[in-house]
Amino acid sequence: MDNGEWIGLVVAALVAALSFGVARWAVRHFARRRAAKEVAVAQAHQSRQVRRANERRRK
Repeated sequence: MDNGEWIGLVVAALVAALSFGVARWAVRHFARRRAAKEVAVAQAHQSRQVRRANERRRK
């Protein structure tokens, strides 16, 4: 193999590693955002249920 082939292999390996890293970061980032949003929705739903239960108790 001459130098051009080696450079091509190294560049291809670097591009593959970088794209893998970016994809992994993106998946984790958006999964974390989705999970945080779901927790907020669940907490709002639960507090709404508690508020309704308290209102029923007062009547």
